[in-house]
Order: sequence, then C-alpha cells, then structure tokens
Amino acid sequence: MELLTGILTSTIALGAIYAASSVSLALLWGSISMLNLAHGALIVIGAYGSVAVVTGLGLPWWTGLLGGMIAGAAGGLLLYVSQVRWIFGKANFDLRIIILTMAFSTIVVDLINNLIGAKILRQPFQVEGRFVLGALSIGHQTLLVVCCSALMVLLLQLVVHKTNLGRLIRAVSQDITAARLNGVPVQAVIFQVMVLAGIISGASGVLLTSSTTVYPGAGFDPLLKALIVCVLGGLGSIPGALAASFALAGLETTVQYTLGVKWGFPVSLLVVVLVLVYRPTGLFGRQELERN
Repeated sequence: MELLTGILTSTIALGAIYAASSVSLALLWGSISMLNLAHGALIVIGAYGSVAVVTGLGLPWWTGLLGGMIAGAAGGLLLYVSQVRWIFGKANFDLRIIILTMAFSTIVVDLINNLIGAKILRQPFQVEGRFVLGALSIGHQTLLVVCCSALMVLLLQLVVHKTNLGRLIRAVSQDITAARLNGVPVQAVIFQVMVLAGIISGASGVLLTSSTTVYPGAGFDPLLKALIVCVLGGLGSIPGALAASFALAGLETTVQYTLGVKWGFPVSLLVVVLVLVYRPTGLFGRQELERN
C-alpha cells in the first residue's frame, strides 16, 4: 500500500508539472503551427521574474507567481516583436521559426549568464509543511504546484473554448486565409497568443523551479520533457498534452520505484519511440488529410 501511495502521489505531482510546462507548446502549435524552441528560455525568464519580485523587491512569496507571469508575458511579447511578426505567413515559417527560437533561447541564456551570473538561486515561491492523512503524506508545496497547474490548464481551456479570443484562435488555426478574408485580425490574434503562451510558460517556470533551483540553463530539461509530452499527446492538442503528461509521469514514476531512478527517463523515451513508430500522430493526434 505504501508503494502504491508513493507512486500515485508522485505521478500526480510530476504529471501536474509536465502539464504546466507543455500546454504552452501545445497552444502555439495548435493555433499557429509554431514549434517554439524558446519555450525553455521563457520558463527561465519566469523563474527569474519570481526571484526578482520576491527576493529583489521584498514582496510576499506568493507574488512570485505573478512576477513569473509578468516576466513570461514580456518574453512572449519580445519573441513576437523580434521574430514572429516578421516571418509568420511567409515561406517555410515552420522551419525558420525553429531556428530563430533556438537562437532566441541561446541569446537569453547567454544574457542571463553575463548579466546575472551562473550562480544557483532558490525559488522563493515556497510554502512549508506537509498534509498527513493516515499513510498519505504530501508536502504543501506539492499540493500548491498541483493546484496551480490544474487552475492554469483549466483557465487556458476556458479561454480557448469560451471567449471571443478563443473563437478567433480556433478560426486562425483552422484556416488562416479564410479567417483573414472574414475580417479576423490575424496579427493581433497571434500577438495575443504569444503573450498568453508567455504567461503560461513564465508561470510554469516558477512552479517547475520551486522543486529544483533557478539557474540559466533550468529550462533545457523542461523543454525536452514538454516536447516529448506534446509529441506523445499529439502536437497541437491541449487535452492530449494533459493526458500524455500524466501517462508519461505515471510510467516514469512506476519505473523509478520498481527498477531505480536511473531507468525512469530511458524507459519513458523507449515507450515514446514505440508509440510514434506505430502511431506517428501521437496518442491523441488526428491524421491530417493531404490535399493536392
């Protein structure tokens, strides 16, 4: 029972973190077919935004999440102004944006290294204590991360499906030309999507580093995991990314508890490879029809 409880609680916590770090990638791919390799940089920007607000300005610990969201929004805005607005809709956008966002990420990490330094910082968005119910014992920080991640995913789903912005995003994702002909301000929609994705990435950066540390390269591993989750769930599918997050977390946690920590990630990668060999669109992706 203790083993099962440990696997279950770890799966929930890890799945929430994976979901928080992957929905932003799914949003951008699903709306404008953009594979954002600057996602890790936006995560780091959010993490440092929290440190700046709480440690630098001396504000309460909970304002760190707001600081991360504001910093992430600024990063998303900068990414749009410097790159996306100039090449969106032009030839080979999907390939060019991969190269450009990779360059953006490298520049951000180098700037942080040069201006702030490579020192490791503690994420101030922390709460102490544990919740104990019989054999179940969960840290308050874990509960906080799970609740914040769930709320963030829920709010994103509400924005996409219940607001005018969401209606415009869905129109652009289905057919950009038709959306433009019907009066949809495509560039304005893309701008708002980039800022929204930045907010989510910045917030996830705070949540991710609350269980690790803050340093310039803190976004590399979350970027890799988010890419795996999005590909496994089906690129562009937010529900797919959510389901794949917990599926991958459950697999990784079970392997770690039974075979050892060192086997968790390799086995997860092997399963992902097998899934994509037999289902290239991912578990929840749709097969696209090719039109001549």
